[in-house]
Amino acid sequence: MKETSKQIKFSYPIYDEIGDELDNITALYLRVSTDSQAKDGYGLDVQYAALEKYCTAYEMSNPVVFIDDGYTGMNENRPAYQKMLELMKKGKIKMVITYTLDRIGRTQMLILRFLKEKCVSAGCEYLALKNSIDSRSKQTYGILISILSIFAEFDHDAIVSKLTLGRRQRALDGFWKGGGIAPFGYIYSKAENNLIPDAEKAPIVRKIFELYNTNEYSPRQIAERLGLSSDVVVFGILKNRTYLGEITFRGEQYQGKHAPLIDEETFKEAQEILQKRKAKRGDSHYLLSSLVYCGNCGAKMRYMKWGRGKKQTLKILCYSRYPSTKHYLVKDSNCPNIVYDAEEVEQAVIGTIMEFAVKYRDELKYRVMNGEDIIAGLQKRIDALDIEYNRLIHAYKKLGDEKLLDQAGTLNEDRKRIERDMAEEQEKQTIARKIEEQERMLRTLPDTWRNMTDVEKQNIIRELVERVVLTSGRMKVVLNKTQYEQIVLNQN
Repeated sequence: MKETSKQIKFSYPIYDEIGDELDNITALYLRVSTDSQAKDGYGLDVQYAALEKYCTAYEMSNPVVFIDDGYTGMNENRPAYQKMLELMKKGKIKMVITYTLDRIGRTQMLILRFLKEKCVSAGCEYLALKNSIDSRSKQTYGILISILSIFAEFDHDAIVSKLTLGRRQRALDGFWKGGGIAPFGYIYSKAENNLIPDAEKAPIVRKIFELYNTNEYSPRQIAERLGLSSDVVVFGILKNRTYLGEITFRGEQYQGKHAPLIDEETFKEAQEILQKRKAKRGDSHYLLSSLVYCGNCGAKMRYMKWGRGKKQTLKILCYSRYPSTKHYLVKDSNCPNIVYDAEEVEQAVIGTIMEFAVKYRDELKYRVMNGEDIIAGLQKRIDALDIEYNRLIHAYKKLGDEKLLDQAGTLNEDRKRIERDMAEEQEKQTIARKIEEQERMLRTLPDTWRNMTDVEKQNIIRELVERVVLTSGRMKVVLNKTQYEQIVLNQN
Protein backbone atom coordinates (compact mmCIF):
# COMPACT_ATOMS: atom_id res chain seq x y z
CA MET A 1 0.00 0.00 0.00
CA LYS A 2 1.00 3.62 -0.52
CA GLU A 3 1.81 5.88 2.40
CA THR A 4 -1.60 7.57 2.09
CA SER A 5 -3.32 4.21 2.68
CA LYS A 6 -1.20 3.48 5.74
CA GLN A 7 -2.21 6.77 7.34
CA ILE A 8 -5.86 5.65 7.53
CA LYS A 9 -6.88 3.65 10.61
CA PHE A 10 -9.02 0.72 9.50
CA SER A 11 -11.30 -0.97 12.00
CA TYR A 12 -11.65 -3.95 9.65
CA PRO A 13 -8.84 -6.26 8.47
CA ILE A 14 -7.00 -5.69 5.17
CA TYR A 15 -7.28 -8.44 2.53
CA ASP A 16 -3.66 -9.57 2.88
CA GLU A 17 -4.09 -10.07 6.65
CA ILE A 18 -6.90 -12.63 6.59
CA GLY A 19 -6.53 -16.42 6.64
CA ASP A 20 -7.97 -19.04 4.29
CA GLU A 21 -10.52 -20.13 6.87
CA LEU A 22 -12.55 -16.88 6.68
CA ASP A 23 -15.85 -17.23 4.72
CA ASN A 24 -19.01 -15.20 4.11
CA ILE A 25 -16.91 -12.07 3.52
CA THR A 26 -18.25 -8.60 2.83
CA ALA A 27 -15.62 -7.05 0.54
CA LEU A 28 -15.17 -3.29 0.92
CA TYR A 29 -13.36 -2.26 -2.26
CA LEU A 30 -11.56 1.12 -2.27
CA ARG A 31 -9.63 2.61 -5.19
CA VAL A 32 -7.98 5.88 -6.18
CA SER A 33 -5.78 6.35 -9.23
CA THR A 34 -4.10 9.59 -8.06
CA ASP A 35 -3.72 11.52 -4.83
CA SER A 36 -5.63 14.43 -6.37
CA GLN A 37 -8.87 12.43 -6.30
CA ALA A 38 -9.07 13.05 -2.57
CA LYS A 39 -9.65 16.76 -3.34
CA ASP A 40 -12.71 15.81 -5.38
CA GLY A 41 -14.27 13.84 -2.54
CA TYR A 42 -13.13 10.40 -3.67
CA GLY A 43 -10.21 9.94 -1.26
CA LEU A 44 -9.69 6.60 0.45
CA ASP A 45 -10.71 8.08 3.81
CA VAL A 46 -14.03 9.35 2.38
CA GLN A 47 -14.74 6.00 0.71
CA TYR A 48 -13.88 3.97 3.79
CA ALA A 49 -15.87 6.15 6.20
CA ALA A 50 -19.04 5.70 4.13
CA LEU A 51 -18.56 1.92 3.76
CA GLU A 52 -17.76 1.44 7.46
CA LYS A 53 -20.88 3.37 8.45
CA TYR A 54 -23.03 1.14 6.23
CA CYS A 55 -21.49 -2.10 7.57
CA THR A 56 -22.05 -1.00 11.16
CA ALA A 57 -25.66 0.05 10.55
CA TYR A 58 -26.60 -3.17 8.73
CA GLU A 59 -24.32 -5.52 10.69
CA MET A 60 -22.62 -6.91 7.60
CA SER A 61 -20.73 -10.17 8.10
CA ASN A 62 -16.91 -10.32 8.13
CA PRO A 63 -16.04 -7.00 6.47
CA VAL A 64 -12.61 -7.05 4.77
CA VAL A 65 -10.93 -4.03 3.15
CA PHE A 66 -9.50 -4.35 -0.38
CA ILE A 67 -7.42 -1.28 -1.34
CA ASP A 68 -5.90 -0.32 -4.71
CA ASP A 69 -4.09 2.95 -4.03
CA GLY A 70 -2.72 4.57 -7.19
CA TYR A 71 -4.22 2.20 -9.79
CA THR A 72 -6.18 3.20 -12.87
CA GLY A 73 -9.69 1.89 -13.43
CA MET A 74 -9.07 1.43 -17.15
CA ASN A 75 -7.93 -2.19 -16.71
CA GLU A 76 -8.05 -5.04 -14.21
CA ASN A 77 -4.33 -5.07 -13.42
CA ARG A 78 -4.83 -4.17 -9.75
CA PRO A 79 -3.54 -6.40 -6.92
CA ALA A 80 -6.44 -5.95 -4.48
CA TYR A 81 -9.03 -6.24 -7.26
CA GLN A 82 -7.47 -9.46 -8.51
CA LYS A 83 -7.36 -10.91 -4.99
CA MET A 84 -11.03 -10.02 -4.53
CA LEU A 85 -11.93 -11.78 -7.82
CA GLU A 86 -9.96 -14.83 -6.67
CA LEU A 87 -11.88 -15.04 -3.38
CA MET A 88 -15.17 -14.46 -5.22
CA LYS A 89 -14.41 -17.38 -7.50
CA LYS A 90 -13.74 -19.57 -4.45
CA GLY A 91 -17.15 -18.61 -3.05
CA LYS A 92 -15.73 -16.84 -0.01
CA ILE A 93 -17.16 -13.38 -0.76
CA LYS A 94 -20.91 -12.94 -0.48
CA MET A 95 -21.12 -9.20 -1.13
CA VAL A 96 -18.96 -6.42 -2.63
CA ILE A 97 -19.51 -2.81 -1.59
CA THR A 98 -17.93 0.26 -3.21
CA TYR A 99 -18.43 3.97 -2.64
CA THR A 100 -19.33 4.60 -6.31
CA LEU A 101 -19.76 2.37 -9.35
CA ASP A 102 -16.67 3.72 -11.13
CA ARG A 103 -14.42 2.41 -8.32
CA ILE A 104 -14.89 -0.96 -10.03
CA GLY A 105 -13.73 0.40 -13.39
CA ARG A 106 -13.74 3.27 -15.86
CA THR A 107 -15.07 1.53 -18.96
CA GLN A 108 -18.51 0.21 -19.73
CA MET A 109 -17.23 -3.22 -20.73
CA LEU A 110 -15.13 -3.65 -17.58
CA ILE A 111 -18.01 -2.74 -15.27
CA LEU A 112 -20.49 -4.92 -17.12
CA ARG A 113 -18.06 -7.84 -17.06
CA PHE A 114 -17.70 -7.53 -13.27
CA LEU A 115 -21.39 -7.19 -12.54
CA LYS A 116 -22.79 -9.56 -15.15
CA GLU A 117 -20.09 -12.23 -15.17
CA LYS A 118 -17.96 -12.17 -12.03
CA CYS A 119 -20.71 -11.44 -9.52
CA VAL A 120 -23.33 -13.67 -11.15
CA SER A 121 -21.01 -16.68 -11.52
CA ALA A 122 -19.82 -16.29 -7.91
CA GLY A 123 -23.32 -15.78 -6.52
CA CYS A 124 -22.13 -12.49 -5.09
CA GLU A 125 -24.26 -9.38 -4.43
CA TYR A 126 -23.05 -5.86 -5.23
CA LEU A 127 -23.76 -2.43 -3.74
CA ALA A 128 -22.56 1.04 -4.87
CA LEU A 129 -23.51 3.32 -1.95
CA LYS A 130 -23.48 6.77 -3.48
CA ASN A 131 -25.17 5.63 -6.70
CA SER A 132 -27.81 3.58 -4.79
CA ILE A 133 -27.12 0.58 -7.05
CA ASP A 134 -28.06 -2.60 -5.22
CA SER A 135 -28.18 -5.99 -6.93
CA ARG A 136 -30.74 -7.09 -4.35
CA SER A 137 -33.21 -4.61 -5.91
CA LYS A 138 -33.75 -6.51 -9.15
CA GLN A 139 -36.37 -4.22 -10.71
CA THR A 140 -34.17 -1.21 -11.51
CA TYR A 141 -30.75 -2.86 -11.25
CA GLY A 142 -30.21 -3.64 -14.95
CA ILE A 143 -31.28 -0.21 -16.21
CA LEU A 144 -29.12 1.65 -13.71
CA ILE A 145 -26.08 -0.45 -14.55
CA SER A 146 -26.28 0.41 -18.25
CA ILE A 147 -26.84 4.14 -17.70
CA LEU A 148 -24.19 4.65 -15.02
CA SER A 149 -21.63 2.55 -16.87
CA ILE A 150 -21.93 4.88 -19.87
CA PHE A 151 -21.51 7.91 -17.58
CA ALA A 152 -18.38 6.33 -16.10
CA GLU A 153 -16.88 6.06 -19.60
CA PHE A 154 -17.79 9.67 -20.39
CA ASP A 155 -16.10 10.68 -17.15
CA HIS A 156 -12.96 8.89 -18.28
CA ASP A 157 -12.90 10.97 -21.48
CA ALA A 158 -12.96 14.12 -19.34
CA ILE A 159 -10.08 12.76 -17.26
CA VAL A 160 -8.03 12.12 -20.40
CA SER A 161 -8.56 15.73 -21.43
CA LYS A 162 -7.38 16.93 -18.02
CA LEU A 163 -4.34 14.66 -18.19
CA THR A 164 -3.32 16.18 -21.55
CA LEU A 165 -3.35 19.65 -20.00
CA GLY A 166 -1.42 18.30 -17.02
CA ARG A 167 1.27 16.77 -19.22
CA ARG A 168 1.72 20.04 -21.09
CA GLN A 169 2.21 21.83 -17.80
CA ARG A 170 4.79 19.22 -16.74
CA ALA A 171 6.68 19.89 -19.98
CA LEU A 172 6.58 23.64 -19.33
CA ASP A 173 7.97 22.97 -15.85
CA GLY A 174 10.76 20.83 -17.32
CA PHE A 175 9.54 17.42 -16.17
CA TRP A 176 9.04 14.21 -18.13
CA LYS A 177 5.36 13.46 -18.78
CA GLY A 178 5.46 10.43 -16.44
CA GLY A 179 4.13 6.95 -17.10
CA GLY A 180 4.69 5.02 -20.30
CA ILE A 181 8.20 4.03 -21.38
CA ALA A 182 11.11 6.33 -20.64
CA PRO A 183 13.56 7.06 -23.50
CA PHE A 184 16.34 4.50 -23.93
CA GLY A 185 19.15 5.46 -21.56
CA TYR A 186 16.84 6.82 -18.85
CA ILE A 187 14.51 5.44 -16.21
CA TYR A 188 11.57 7.27 -14.67
CA SER A 189 12.04 7.85 -10.94
CA LYS A 190 8.84 8.32 -8.96
CA ALA A 191 10.91 9.57 -6.03
CA GLU A 192 12.42 12.38 -8.13
CA ASN A 193 9.31 12.69 -10.28
CA ASN A 194 11.53 12.85 -13.34
CA LEU A 195 13.98 11.04 -15.63
CA ILE A 196 17.31 9.83 -14.26
CA PRO A 197 20.16 8.23 -16.26
CA ASP A 198 20.10 4.43 -16.51
CA ALA A 199 23.53 3.27 -15.31
CA GLU A 200 23.54 0.37 -17.80
CA LYS A 201 22.03 2.00 -20.91
CA ALA A 202 23.18 5.64 -20.69
CA PRO A 203 26.76 4.68 -21.76
CA ILE A 204 25.27 2.90 -24.82
CA VAL A 205 23.56 6.15 -25.88
CA ARG A 206 26.88 8.00 -25.64
CA LYS A 207 28.61 5.22 -27.60
CA ILE A 208 26.00 5.46 -30.38
CA PHE A 209 26.76 9.16 -30.89
CA GLU A 210 30.50 8.52 -30.63
CA LEU A 211 30.46 5.81 -33.33
CA TYR A 212 28.11 7.66 -35.65
CA ASN A 213 30.10 10.89 -35.47
CA THR A 214 33.21 9.09 -36.77
CA ASN A 215 31.28 8.92 -40.07
CA GLU A 216 32.47 5.32 -40.46
CA TYR A 217 29.38 3.44 -39.22
CA SER A 218 25.82 3.30 -40.47
CA PRO A 219 22.95 3.03 -37.95
CA ARG A 220 22.51 -0.62 -38.91
CA GLN A 221 26.19 -1.37 -38.25
CA ILE A 222 25.98 0.42 -34.89
CA ALA A 223 22.90 -1.58 -33.94
CA GLU A 224 24.66 -4.85 -34.76
CA ARG A 225 27.81 -3.85 -32.90
CA LEU A 226 25.99 -2.76 -29.72
CA GLY A 227 23.42 -5.56 -29.73
CA LEU A 228 20.37 -3.37 -30.39
CA SER A 229 17.24 -4.67 -32.10
CA SER A 230 17.48 -2.62 -35.32
CA ASP A 231 18.76 0.55 -36.98
CA VAL A 232 15.38 2.14 -36.20
CA VAL A 233 16.41 2.28 -32.53
CA VAL A 234 19.67 4.00 -33.45
CA PHE A 235 17.93 6.54 -35.72
CA GLY A 236 15.46 7.32 -32.92
CA ILE A 237 18.26 7.94 -30.43
CA LEU A 238 20.29 10.10 -32.81
CA LYS A 239 17.29 12.39 -33.43
CA ASN A 240 15.99 12.58 -29.85
CA ARG A 241 16.64 15.92 -28.14
CA THR A 242 15.78 14.42 -24.75
CA TYR A 243 19.46 13.45 -24.49
CA LEU A 244 20.31 17.18 -24.54
CA GLY A 245 18.27 17.69 -21.39
CA GLU A 246 15.15 18.89 -23.21
CA ILE A 247 11.50 17.83 -23.03
CA THR A 248 9.42 17.38 -26.19
CA PHE A 249 5.65 17.71 -26.02
CA ARG A 250 3.59 17.60 -29.21
CA GLY A 251 6.47 18.81 -31.37
CA GLU A 252 7.53 21.66 -29.07
CA GLN A 253 10.77 21.79 -27.06
CA TYR A 254 11.08 22.80 -23.41
CA GLN A 255 14.13 23.00 -21.17
CA GLY A 256 14.11 19.90 -18.98
CA LYS A 257 15.30 19.39 -15.43
CA HIS A 258 16.82 15.96 -16.09
CA ALA A 259 20.54 15.36 -16.65
CA PRO A 260 21.64 15.43 -20.32
CA LEU A 261 23.58 12.44 -21.69
CA ILE A 262 25.40 14.31 -24.48
CA ASP A 263 26.42 17.88 -25.20
CA GLU A 264 25.09 20.27 -27.83
CA GLU A 265 28.16 19.97 -30.06
CA THR A 266 27.92 16.16 -30.23
CA PHE A 267 24.23 16.29 -31.07
CA LYS A 268 24.71 18.98 -33.70
CA GLU A 269 27.49 16.98 -35.38
CA ALA A 270 25.23 13.89 -35.56
CA GLN A 271 22.42 15.96 -37.15
CA GLU A 272 24.78 17.28 -39.81
CA ILE A 273 25.86 13.74 -40.72
CA LEU A 274 22.23 12.59 -40.80
CA GLN A 275 21.35 15.43 -43.13
CA LYS A 276 24.28 14.76 -45.44
CA ARG A 277 23.45 11.07 -45.69
CA LYS A 278 19.79 11.85 -46.24
CA ALA A 279 20.71 14.03 -49.20
CA LYS A 280 22.96 11.18 -50.41
CA ARG A 281 25.85 13.48 -51.24
CA GLY A 282 29.35 12.10 -50.95
CA ASP A 283 32.42 14.08 -49.94
CA SER A 284 33.57 13.98 -53.58
CA HIS A 285 32.18 13.43 -57.07
CA TYR A 286 33.77 9.99 -57.35
CA LEU A 287 31.23 7.27 -57.99
CA LEU A 288 32.23 4.88 -55.18
CA SER A 289 33.40 7.36 -52.53
CA SER A 290 33.19 5.92 -48.98
CA LEU A 291 31.86 2.57 -50.30
CA VAL A 292 35.13 0.73 -51.02
CA TYR A 293 36.87 -1.37 -48.33
CA CYS A 294 40.08 -3.34 -48.24
CA GLY A 295 39.50 -7.08 -47.99
CA ASN A 296 43.00 -7.65 -46.56
CA CYS A 297 43.09 -5.35 -43.53
CA GLY A 298 39.51 -4.01 -43.36
CA ALA A 299 40.44 -0.35 -43.82
CA LYS A 300 38.59 2.02 -46.11
CA MET A 301 39.92 2.60 -49.61
CA ARG A 302 40.17 5.94 -51.37
CA TYR A 303 40.52 7.49 -54.79
CA MET A 304 43.90 8.96 -55.72
CA LYS A 305 45.26 10.62 -58.86
CA TRP A 306 48.19 8.54 -60.13
CA GLY A 307 51.00 9.85 -62.36
CA ARG A 308 51.40 13.16 -64.14
CA GLY A 309 50.29 14.92 -67.28
CA LYS A 310 48.57 12.91 -70.00
CA LYS A 311 49.54 9.65 -68.31
CA GLN A 312 47.71 10.59 -65.12
CA THR A 313 45.04 8.05 -64.14
CA LEU A 314 42.67 7.57 -61.24
CA LYS A 315 43.39 4.74 -58.80
CA ILE A 316 41.69 3.19 -55.76
CA LEU A 317 44.00 2.20 -52.94
CA CYS A 318 43.98 1.20 -49.27
CA TYR A 319 44.30 3.88 -46.56
CA SER A 320 46.62 1.56 -44.63
CA ARG A 321 49.21 1.68 -47.44
CA TYR A 322 48.62 5.31 -48.43
CA PRO A 323 47.27 7.01 -45.25
CA SER A 324 47.38 10.62 -46.48
CA THR A 325 46.43 12.89 -43.54
CA LYS A 326 43.85 10.48 -42.09
CA HIS A 327 46.20 8.33 -39.99
CA TYR A 328 43.33 7.10 -37.82
CA LEU A 329 42.01 5.09 -40.79
CA VAL A 330 45.13 2.90 -40.93
CA LYS A 331 44.41 -0.72 -39.92
CA ASP A 332 47.65 -2.44 -40.91
CA SER A 333 50.68 -0.51 -42.15
CA ASN A 334 51.94 -3.72 -43.80
CA CYS A 335 48.72 -4.36 -45.75
CA PRO A 336 49.59 -6.37 -48.92
CA ASN A 337 46.63 -5.17 -51.02
CA ILE A 338 47.33 -3.85 -54.53
CA VAL A 339 46.44 -0.61 -56.31
CA TYR A 340 43.30 -0.75 -58.53
CA ASP A 341 42.31 1.18 -61.64
CA ALA A 342 39.26 3.22 -60.58
CA GLU A 343 37.51 3.03 -63.95
CA GLU A 344 37.82 -0.76 -64.06
CA VAL A 345 36.39 -1.09 -60.55
CA GLU A 346 33.49 1.25 -61.33
CA GLN A 347 32.61 -0.60 -64.54
CA ALA A 348 32.78 -3.92 -62.69
CA VAL A 349 30.39 -2.60 -60.01
CA ILE A 350 27.94 -1.38 -62.65
CA GLY A 351 28.14 -4.75 -64.40
CA THR A 352 27.47 -6.57 -61.13
CA ILE A 353 24.38 -4.43 -60.51
CA MET A 354 23.10 -5.24 -63.99
CA GLU A 355 23.57 -8.92 -63.20
CA PHE A 356 21.50 -8.50 -60.05
CA ALA A 357 18.70 -6.80 -62.00
CA VAL A 358 18.42 -9.64 -64.48
CA LYS A 359 18.88 -12.43 -61.94
CA TYR A 360 16.23 -11.28 -59.45
CA ARG A 361 13.71 -9.53 -61.72
CA ASP A 362 11.22 -12.39 -62.08
CA GLU A 363 11.44 -13.43 -58.43
CA LEU A 364 10.70 -9.93 -57.18
CA LYS A 365 7.70 -9.54 -59.47
CA TYR A 366 6.30 -12.82 -58.20
CA ARG A 367 6.70 -11.72 -54.62
CA VAL A 368 4.83 -8.47 -55.20
CA MET A 369 2.02 -10.22 -57.06
CA ASN A 370 1.75 -12.98 -54.46
CA GLY A 371 1.70 -10.42 -51.64
CA GLU A 372 -1.13 -8.49 -53.24
CA ASP A 373 -3.19 -11.69 -53.33
CA ILE A 374 -2.50 -12.21 -49.62
CA ILE A 375 -3.59 -8.66 -48.75
CA ALA A 376 -6.79 -9.04 -50.78
CA GLY A 377 -7.57 -12.28 -48.92
CA LEU A 378 -7.00 -10.65 -45.52
CA GLN A 379 -9.27 -7.74 -46.48
CA LYS A 380 -12.05 -10.18 -47.39
CA ARG A 381 -11.74 -11.78 -43.95
CA ILE A 382 -11.96 -8.36 -42.28
CA ASP A 383 -15.07 -7.49 -44.30
CA ALA A 384 -16.72 -10.77 -43.27
CA LEU A 385 -15.87 -10.16 -39.59
CA ASP A 386 -17.34 -6.64 -39.78
CA ILE A 387 -20.64 -8.01 -41.10
CA GLU A 388 -20.82 -10.65 -38.35
CA TYR A 389 -19.79 -8.13 -35.65
CA ASN A 390 -22.54 -5.67 -36.65
CA ARG A 391 -25.07 -8.51 -36.67
CA LEU A 392 -24.14 -9.51 -33.10
CA ILE A 393 -24.26 -5.92 -31.82
CA HIS A 394 -27.67 -5.42 -33.41
CA ALA A 395 -28.91 -8.65 -31.78
CA TYR A 396 -27.49 -7.62 -28.40
CA LYS A 397 -29.32 -4.29 -28.48
CA LYS A 398 -32.57 -6.16 -29.06
CA LEU A 399 -32.10 -9.14 -26.73
CA GLY A 400 -29.58 -7.93 -24.14
CA ASP A 401 -27.90 -11.36 -24.11
CA GLU A 402 -24.35 -10.97 -22.69
CA LYS A 403 -23.14 -14.01 -24.66
CA LEU A 404 -23.70 -12.03 -27.84
CA LEU A 405 -21.51 -9.25 -26.46
CA ASP A 406 -18.76 -11.75 -25.66
CA GLN A 407 -18.92 -13.16 -29.19
CA ALA A 408 -18.68 -9.65 -30.61
CA GLY A 409 -15.65 -8.96 -28.44
CA THR A 410 -13.94 -12.11 -29.71
CA LEU A 411 -14.62 -11.08 -33.32
CA ASN A 412 -13.16 -7.65 -32.62
CA GLU A 413 -9.95 -9.24 -31.29
CA ASP A 414 -9.76 -11.44 -34.40
CA ARG A 415 -10.14 -8.34 -36.57
CA LYS A 416 -7.27 -6.56 -34.77
CA ARG A 417 -5.03 -9.59 -35.24
CA ILE A 418 -5.80 -9.74 -38.97
CA GLU A 419 -5.19 -5.98 -39.25
CA ARG A 420 -1.73 -6.49 -37.74
CA ASP A 421 -1.02 -9.29 -40.22
CA MET A 422 -2.25 -7.08 -43.04
CA ALA A 423 -0.07 -4.14 -41.96
CA GLU A 424 2.97 -6.43 -41.82
CA GLU A 425 2.24 -7.80 -45.31
CA GLN A 426 1.75 -4.28 -46.69
CA GLU A 427 5.11 -3.27 -45.27
CA LYS A 428 6.72 -6.24 -47.02
CA GLN A 429 5.07 -5.23 -50.28
CA THR A 430 6.26 -1.65 -49.94
CA ILE A 431 9.81 -2.92 -49.63
CA ALA A 432 9.33 -5.36 -52.51
CA ARG A 433 7.96 -2.62 -54.76
CA LYS A 434 10.87 -0.39 -53.85
CA ILE A 435 13.28 -3.13 -54.89
CA GLU A 436 11.34 -3.65 -58.10
CA GLU A 437 11.56 0.06 -58.88
CA GLN A 438 15.30 -0.10 -58.30
CA GLU A 439 15.57 -3.10 -60.61
CA ARG A 440 13.48 -1.35 -63.30
CA MET A 441 15.73 1.67 -63.03
CA LEU A 442 18.80 -0.52 -63.46
CA ARG A 443 17.48 -2.05 -66.69
CA THR A 444 17.51 1.41 -68.30
CA LEU A 445 20.76 2.49 -66.67
CA PRO A 446 23.04 1.96 -69.74
CA ASP A 447 20.89 4.33 -71.79
CA THR A 448 20.63 7.06 -69.15
CA TRP A 449 23.95 6.80 -67.34
CA ARG A 450 25.98 9.14 -69.59
CA ASN A 451 23.35 11.89 -69.26
CA MET A 452 23.36 11.84 -65.44
CA THR A 453 25.21 14.26 -63.20
CA ASP A 454 27.90 12.99 -60.82
CA VAL A 455 25.55 13.39 -57.84
CA GLU A 456 22.78 11.44 -59.60
CA LYS A 457 25.21 8.62 -60.33
CA GLN A 458 26.32 8.56 -56.71
CA ASN A 459 22.71 8.47 -55.53
CA ILE A 460 21.92 5.43 -57.65
CA ILE A 461 24.97 3.52 -56.41
CA ARG A 462 24.38 4.41 -52.75
CA GLU A 463 20.75 3.37 -53.01
CA LEU A 464 21.79 -0.14 -54.03
CA VAL A 465 25.29 -0.87 -52.75
CA GLU A 466 26.26 -1.34 -49.12
CA ARG A 467 29.98 -1.80 -49.80
CA VAL A 468 32.56 -2.90 -52.35
CA VAL A 469 35.38 -5.10 -51.01
CA LEU A 470 38.66 -5.37 -52.94
CA THR A 471 41.02 -8.20 -52.01
CA SER A 472 44.26 -8.83 -53.94
CA GLY A 473 42.73 -8.42 -57.39
CA ARG A 474 39.24 -9.78 -56.58
CA MET A 475 36.07 -7.79 -56.00
CA LYS A 476 32.93 -8.47 -53.96
CA VAL A 477 29.85 -6.24 -54.21
CA VAL A 478 27.48 -6.38 -51.26
CA LEU A 479 24.03 -4.98 -52.02
CA ASN A 480 21.95 -3.31 -49.33
CA LYS A 481 20.05 -5.74 -47.12
CA THR A 482 16.47 -6.25 -48.26
CA GLN A 483 13.43 -7.70 -46.52
CA TYR A 484 14.34 -11.13 -47.87
CA GLU A 485 18.11 -11.56 -47.89
CA GLN A 486 21.50 -9.97 -48.20
CA ILE A 487 22.74 -10.59 -51.72
CA VAL A 488 26.49 -10.97 -52.29
CA LEU A 489 27.79 -11.10 -55.84
CA ASN A 490 31.46 -11.81 -56.58
CA GLN A 491 33.53 -10.47 -59.44
CA ASN A 492 36.75 -12.43 -60.10
